[in-house]
Amino acid sequence: MQPQKPIGFEKYLSEFGPVSYDPFCGEPVAWGFKITRHLGDDLFNDLGKHGQLVCIDGFNSSWALVTKTLNRNEAIALYGEVTNEVFGPRGGWKSITFGNKVFVSKYLKTEKK
Repeated sequence: MQPQKPIGFEKYLSEFGPVSYDPFCGEPVAWGFKITRHLGDDLFNDLGKHGQLVCIDGFNSSWALVTKTLNRNEAIALYGEVTNEVFGPRGGWKSITFGNKVFVSKYLKTEKK
């Protein structure tokens, strides 16, 4: 069953689907609704209560309401076990590889303890 658009925002949003892709491997990492019409500040802020508002195309200032993101367990099921995880010289997270797919998306970043 496909998620429903938030009530009152139907005319401003696309159908549910992928809205963000990993910049390294190109696989989808976030799903939700693209904002298709200008909302104005008040409606835009209200829409943010239904998910995460993300700029998906900085050049054109396109935005989306993200309601689902890829998590590590889903990535393992889709692409295979973690075969590599890269950290920078000071311990900062860089990337993770599931099977042979390398992801650099922040959605798959190791949680800080």
